[in-house]
Amino acid sequence: MTNSVVTSLLRINRQRMISLRRELTPYGYVGFMHLILIYTARQPGASQEEIAAFYALDKASVARDARRLEDAGHIRRRVNPDNRRQYQLFVTEAGEEMAEIIDETHRKFERRLSANITREDWAKLTELLAVAEENSRYVEQNRAGTC
Repeated sequence: MTNSVVTSLLRINRQRMISLRRELTPYGYVGFMHLILIYTARQPGASQEEIAAFYALDKASVARDARRLEDAGHIRRRVNPDNRRQYQLFVTEAGEEMAEIIDETHRKFERRLSANITREDWAKLTELLAVAEENSRYVEQNRAGTC
């Protein structure tokens, strides 16, 4: 039973990524650029390490894609005054416009995904997936020996 749920989640995520890639490729977005931009838009001043930890990404990928976003003029990086080895990220005006495009792309996919599902069923599914997500963190923490 669990295997079919995981398979469905993986397939849904794959379709989401295909849709996202199709919409964002014309803007030069590759890799994790969209994740970094959206996180930074919602958490101004976030560090690259914070973003890497939140999405469970390697720091080098986040640093590379943050540089791409900076080169595109969508974010600016500033050395953290409290930790000179760390950058704080901030979205520019062009980045804010791009964040809206990304958000709209997500909204379109969510509308398609939730079609023909009642609000009640969607709320219950959301609740169940939140529990499953929390369980997955617990499993990873136990595997790492931190719990």
